[in-house]
Amino acid sequence: MQIRDAAGAPLLLARRWLHPLLDLSVRALPHAYESVIAEDGTAVVFEVAGEEEDAWSMIREAGAWRIWRGAAPEPAVTVRADPDTAWRLLYNALPPAVAREKVSIQGDAALAAPLLSTRSVMV
Repeated sequence: MQIRDAAGAPLLLARRWLHPLLDLSVRALPHAYESVIAEDGTAVVFEVAGEEEDAWSMIREAGAWRIWRGAAPEPAVTVRADPDTAWRLLYNALPPAVAREKVSIQGDAALAAPLLSTRSVMV
């Protein structure tokens, strides 16, 4: 995506291409949350609204954060992004301050902060 973006080529935002990219990228979330203390059962949901809505949940279980596909039924916070914002956020192509303006946060904003600074690639 970054190369396509830099070259001015159309981005591959169709679910066929974006879902696998995001599904791999959200695996960085537990690492970003490892210093966040919360009660077991606390859930953070990341939703991406595109052709179809995709969602991933991070749920605190046995003192650790685990990532799951789908939206938890009663999250402490839900962060919603459009497809372009989602990939840029996770691939260091969107500063956290700009990300805060482009996403919707419902619930405990403090629990959303680590997600907004998560980077799934080394740069």
